[in-house]
Amino acid sequence: MGSSLGFGARSDGNEYDDEIVFSYIEGYVWMSWPGAVGAVRVGPYQASTEAMRDFLAQCELGERLANGSDRSPSAQSS
Repeated sequence: MGSSLGFGARSDGNEYDDEIVFSYIEGYVWMSWPGAVGAVRVGPYQASTEAMRDFLAQCELGERLANGSDRSPSAQSS
């Protein structure tokens, strides 16, 4: 069983420049991008998703500290 999810920044209305595609295949998370020869195995699902959540939390903390705020950017826009 597998599924894919892609993220990227649009350069224009038709294509992605820096798209990263995450796929779930047989218990593992894989990552690929345009121009790559093949996909890279990130790791087992549980470990990969925990690491991704940790990374996103660190990014959010960094943004809050850089902005001199103790509230998350998403909470400020509410």
